[in-house]
Amino acid sequence: MNNTGIKDNKSINSIDSITNMAFNLRLKSPALTIKYATTAFSLAKKTNYLNGLGEACRVIGIGESYLNNYEKALDKYLEAILYFEQTHNFNAIGKVYNNIGNLYLSSDYDKALEYYTKALQIAKKYQAKPEIARLYVNIGIVEMKKKNFSEALEKFQLSTQLFKEINAPDLIVTCMQNQGEAYNYLKQYQKAETILQEAFTKAQALNLNVTIANINLTLSNVYLNQSKFDKAEKTLTNGFEYARNLDNRDLQNDYNYAFYQLAYKKGDYKTALGYLKQNFSQDSAYYRQSFSKRITLASDLFVQLENRTKNERIIAQQKYATTLFWSSATVAALLAALVCLLIINIKRTNRSNTELTRLNIEVSKQKEHADLLNRYLEEKIDERTKDLKVKNKRLSEYSLHLSHQIRGPIATLKGIVYLQENSMIDQEECIDLIKKCVFNIDEEIISMSKTLNDNHGLNPDKI
Repeated sequence: MNNTGIKDNKSINSIDSITNMAFNLRLKSPALTIKYATTAFSLAKKTNYLNGLGEACRVIGIGESYLNNYEKALDKYLEAILYFEQTHNFNAIGKVYNNIGNLYLSSDYDKALEYYTKALQIAKKYQAKPEIARLYVNIGIVEMKKKNFSEALEKFQLSTQLFKEINAPDLIVTCMQNQGEAYNYLKQYQKAETILQEAFTKAQALNLNVTIANINLTLSNVYLNQSKFDKAEKTLTNGFEYARNLDNRDLQNDYNYAFYQLAYKKGDYKTALGYLKQNFSQDSAYYRQSFSKRITLASDLFVQLENRTKNERIIAQQKYATTLFWSSATVAALLAALVCLLIINIKRTNRSNTELTRLNIEVSKQKEHADLLNRYLEEKIDERTKDLKVKNKRLSEYSLHLSHQIRGPIATLKGIVYLQENSMIDQEECIDLIKKCVFNIDEEIISMSKTLNDNHGLNPDKI
């Protein structure tokens, strides 16, 4: 779907593997998350793997956010969007919207909800269950901060079900911690304590240090609300060590404030005041206001980025429209040329058909003439054949008659020759008889020829 910028699948898999490892470390060691994601970014840059660059920036931003470096986190999120925009990876952009919503979570609930909603729409479009589940968690947290606890619990339950389907035990623990916090606000302390203790056990098994610190903080609030000061102090002490090891400034401030509440409720006001001084000599309201200003300034930068992205899209659309126009014009010109060629071809075909029709007519006329000539010749041949038959018949009759007429004189000649051979007749008489027979034969032939010629139109000279 997206142009990654490279074709080396081995490099892609290696970079993605490092980035995933960095992401999975976010709840254990955000510093390691930043370290490994930075390594993945360097590798992706060498191979021009655009999606890898975007995801590495996003994970670095997540690590910075867990260390409360919100300006750095937002810079990385904006950089991630730039890379994802180039590959049209809208699913990944939705993840970044979720991350930006997390930055607003402590200062502007409506703004956070706005980004969560945008991210949820994209996640549902691409049917990304992990992202949908995370967004339900975040939306539930917003609802809880707005004191809509029933809606928050509903979202947490939906998230838990989805996390079970995709087998994400670390995120299930996060949901349990949020549910415990919601039950605490609802003053259902027994439910809250039970689910938080179960979450704590699972978080320890998974070595989720950030989650353990948050669970302990929530659990200490449950104990404080029940005036179980010993349990609260023990839980706070344990959780503060995690917060300090994580170097999480906001989490340490939250623990200092919880220690202040514990000391205040126990009536130890001097100790309570000391915790307030430790909290960076500023109360919670001032800290939230300061953060709000910083995140607002960063938000302005993000708006500018969005506007620039929109302008780039408009320019790209204009270029596309221009290209489409000239492409359409070219296609139209080609179609016009094709139509002209078809018209010319049709005209040529018509002329050819006309010429063929004329030739067919000429051939038909010649055929008729040939037929007439053939019939004439056939008639002549028939006439000649009939005439020849008649002449042949007459010749047969003439031959028969001639042979009959001359047979007698010839027989006489044969008798004279016989007499001469046997010396039964003298020579002079023999000659006279022979002459007489010859003349008789000649007269018979002349007489027969004349008869045949006069009566039957025979020409003896042409027979």
